[in-house]
Amino acid sequence: MINLLKFNKEYYSAIINGEKTQTLRKNNKRLREDEIVKAIFPGTDNECRIQITNTGYKQFKHLNDEDAELEGYNSLDELKKDLLKIYPRLDQFDRLYYYRFKVIDD
Repeated sequence: MINLLKFNKEYYSAIINGEKTQTLRKNNKRLREDEIVKAIFPGTDNECRIQITNTGYKQFKHLNDEDAELEGYNSLDELKKDLLKIYPRLDQFDRLYYYRFKVIDD
């Protein structure tokens, strides 16, 4: 059975165009490197297949400019603001799991 990752619909273009190649999650999705995952975008018919290329975790306070770039943001500040909208109780010491990926052709 293939795992699913849900993304906000506004990220579809950035993922398809290779501008967003990482997702940060508060909960560990237990995805493995090289795993193929179906990316879905609730509220749309859009979906794609992605391959996990790297996984790990870091504390919110240790996010950096590279994370912002991989997430498709122009700045670390923008990334952190959006994460706080999604996870309002996020604290500097909270662990975030990252999943780096690439879109694969069907």
